[in-house]
Amino acid sequence: MKNFYHFSLSGVAFFINKDPQYCKELARSLKANVVYGDASDPQILEDAGGYKTDILVALTPKDHDNLFICKMAQKYFNVERTTALVNNPDNECLFKKIGITSIFNTTQLLSSLIEQHVAVEDISNLITLEDGKLSVAQIIIPENAPSVGKTVKELDLPLSIVLGGIIRNGDIVIPRGGTIIKPGDKVLVISLPQDQAKAVKALGGEE
Repeated sequence: MKNFYHFSLSGVAFFINKDPQYCKELARSLKANVVYGDASDPQILEDAGGYKTDILVALTPKDHDNLFICKMAQKYFNVERTTALVNNPDNECLFKKIGITSIFNTTQLLSSLIEQHVAVEDISNLITLEDGKLSVAQIIIPENAPSVGKTVKELDLPLSIVLGGIIRNGDIVIPRGGTIIKPGDKVLVISLPQDQAKAVKALGGEE
């Protein structure tokens, strides 16, 4: 799962990433401004236009990075709306306490689906974030899917896709690069709305 940070300036999307090759690929794939650098550096955020940003979203597998980025955006650039991905549910109270305006807790959402015995066959779009700028969907992996047997890093996923979690036999798996996709997995996908169909095709083999 790639680390990236997204922010919106008057309806224009910007992405910051510290992997130069990933930035090149992202720039080719998205109609958005892509900035190479570490978003934890105030100078990078400022150069990218952070001082006049409307919304900032931090989506990385490391909670402390997401927390730091959001807090810095609030402190240095007065960004009013910040959203952070929380991978460890124990950290949610801390995120709320220091004023992160929106929190997406993947583990909590997956647990809720299990506890409520949700009929996942009927689920496509679960929720949207930041006025529809990010969508969260669940994809069930069929036995003959092209993703079966592949690791997450081997998947041909759009570069704006984040796999937030997997429900597997009633258990929750937080996907890493080496996690192998198995038939019956219920994969939680965070994506730009326009890339959701591509994620469904790459994971499930259908659009």
